[in-house]
Amino acid sequence: MLLLDERVFRMGFKTFLGIKKRSWKRSAKKFIAKVKRTFPQYPWEDFLRISEHFRGRELSSLPERAFLFRLSHDLPSDAKVVEIGSWLGASSCLLAWGLKGTKAKMYAIDNFRGNASDGSARVRYQERMSKLKTDTTKDIFDRNIAYFNMENRVTAIVNDSLQAAKNFCEPPHSIDLVFIDGDHSEEATKNDITAWLPFAKPCGIVVFHDFTSNHGVPQAVWWAIKQSYFSELIGIYGSTIAFKVNKGA
Repeated sequence: MLLLDERVFRMGFKTFLGIKKRSWKRSAKKFIAKVKRTFPQYPWEDFLRISEHFRGRELSSLPERAFLFRLSHDLPSDAKVVEIGSWLGASSCLLAWGLKGTKAKMYAIDNFRGNASDGSARVRYQERMSKLKTDTTKDIFDRNIAYFNMENRVTAIVNDSLQAAKNFCEPPHSIDLVFIDGDHSEEATKNDITAWLPFAKPCGIVVFHDFTSNHGVPQAVWWAIKQSYFSELIGIYGSTIAFKVNKGA
């Protein structure tokens, strides 16, 4: 009887997961149909395929991810992108897929161990690591990049942000887009801005995730605005905000 109950439970759980997946697909397709009317020039079927691959593992909403995808797709041919904080590679894949040109390059910078200066953030990441049954997400990241055949376009730099900046292989003022989504404390985000802004091209793009969070990101972004680092607000979608870099920054 117990075995039968267990089988019934498993069948019910699989049915529940199937319903959730179908519900996500309906919502995603509805979103794509809507965004296509406003922005018909983007390859939304590719966006949907990547988003579906990361369904349930992403840390941002569909509108936020679509914003990143559009920003990357709008960059010139052979553009270069730096991402601070890559986790499992969801945003990495979206950013890299949007790039054009055989020389386009994406640098994904992360320690892949969930290290953070804030204690509560460390606990959250360790809980996620425990669920993933690993002490590093690098192997998962690599598999996701390989799944979309982007090994030649994406280079993972396994290091903390500031150390990676000190040893970065690209020259100053050479990066078209910098996506900052690493350590979310105010001090760490300020340090990321200070370390990576010199690599951004004049009038390049800097994007922040969790701008509306209760971490230190909002304070760090307002600090950067007061320093006149940015010349223009490009857009806000959910907790993702993007700026154009001031030529004199």
